[in-house]
Amino acid sequence: MSLVRWDPFDELATIRDAMNRVFDETFARRGMGGFGFGRAWQPSVDMYETENEVVVRADLPGVGQKDVEVTLTDSALTIKGESKYEKEIEDKNVYRRERAYGTFARTLPITTKVKPDQARASFKNGVLEVVIPKAEEAKGKVYRLDVH
Repeated sequence: MSLVRWDPFDELATIRDAMNRVFDETFARRGMGGFGFGRAWQPSVDMYETENEVVVRADLPGVGQKDVEVTLTDSALTIKGESKYEKEIEDKNVYRRERAYGTFARTLPITTKVKPDQARASFKNGVLEVVIPKAEEAKGKVYRLDVH
């Protein structure tokens, strides 16, 4: 049997995450009585750093490539877009509606020096991938990326 050191801050983080979910689900709903239409949402992301670049992958299920806008500075990446509501469902007897629709925006801080002008973005199977090369120095310009 091994001993595991108890960290009270781990439990506080779990409680904070649960409270954030409750507030998001309670206060962010609008339209359609909280059935998912118009509900504020943020895409889930993975962000990691390799020796030469910073990589961000965002899950954007149901979002078209043309409905995504990516902007980048030397200190932040912003992903904006819209998941459009499927109108053909309106006249049906809906048993459950959990998918989020509407606009979203997510800004991620970049804590290492990067070359925003050399970044590239791709979109495949509902996953946006942004690859940002690292740099010694980067200037405070904003670059708009074309999503391919």
